[in-house]
Amino acid sequence: MKTETDLFRGYVLSFIAIIGFGFTFIGVTLGSESFDTITMSLGRVVPAGILAVIALKAMKQPLLPPREAYPLILGSSAGIIIGFPLLSTFALQTVAAADAAVIGSLTPMVTAVVATLIGHQKPKYMFWVAAGLGAFAAMSLAYLKGGADFGGGTAWGYLAMGFAVLFASMGHISGSTLVAKYSSFTVLSWAVIISIPVQLPIAVANWVANPITEWPTWSALFGFLYVSTFSLAIGNFMLNKGLFVIGLAKGAQLQLLKPIVTMILSIVILHVAVSPITWVVALVILVSVAWSQRFR
Repeated sequence: MKTETDLFRGYVLSFIAIIGFGFTFIGVTLGSESFDTITMSLGRVVPAGILAVIALKAMKQPLLPPREAYPLILGSSAGIIIGFPLLSTFALQTVAAADAAVIGSLTPMVTAVVATLIGHQKPKYMFWVAAGLGAFAAMSLAYLKGGADFGGGTAWGYLAMGFAVLFASMGHISGSTLVAKYSSFTVLSWAVIISIPVQLPIAVANWVANPITEWPTWSALFGFLYVSTFSLAIGNFMLNKGLFVIGLAKGAQLQLLKPIVTMILSIVILHVAVSPITWVVALVILVSVAWSQRFR
């Protein structure tokens, strides 16, 4: 039985994760000053792997998960450590960022649907109304911010982005399920470590083919290290813990706040102008998230 204190902690962790994930766009933008796409998507496993080993050693946990945990660890790793970063990067080769953001905004809804289908949650009807409103508003916000015509990419690019959303949902569900038995950071550390044999060879091959010839700027180095540590490991650890405490369906809806956080950070750090209609859409998202949290 989860107490009010547990729920409060779950929300605090989730909000910290969402604010941190909102900075991911800024981190990628800064990192792209000196690093290519493969480095920013797969090369981040190097700092994340070092962090995972240190964390497991500090917690006196084995570097590899027990046999019974492997199926869900593999699901978490394939989903949020490998699948989503790789597939979304692959999709962005032909799909406009605005289109990718529109599809990505469906992640919370897909997570809630999958969680319901596998029996973790049974939300009320009004929850789905609130969630649907939030998903539509988030997609609208992503599209308005992108400023591009929808449908400009190739079919395989959209297919890759669609699978990226499914992988992200699978990863969050798998990870939050394991938190009931193991600590959230242990789960994420294992997920990062077992992804190394997949990601590292690709990253190394890319560095051999496209060597970094100039010392990266300090801002680019900060951006790379940020997405390598917080976005890949620390943020997912907090979110998985929050999803476990709050509930997969309800907790997933909090992710709709990420575009708002990114928008605010873009204004403050990148000095990006935001139109009035964007603020209106952001308000709708806030209302839908608050509304969805009322239904258990």
